[in-house]
Amino acid sequence: MASKQYKKLGCLDVDPKGGCAFEVRAESEEEVLRLVADHAKTMHKLTNPPPEMAAKIKGAIKSVSVNV
Repeated sequence: MASKQYKKLGCLDVDPKGGCAFEVRAESEEEVLRLVADHAKTMHKLTNPPPEMAAKIKGAIKSVSVNV
């Protein structure tokens, strides 16, 4: 099996006490941010995160290896 690098982010990475288990993996940081923004709007009614939250979100993105 081959391994591929992906970017990963979940709500618990940003707010461990929040209780939302949403998690996404994508090939690029930009795609992760787009998917997270869609989730934030739909599930958390958050359309414009404050700058400090946006920085926390970007800082929480991790690289992970996925077997493909």
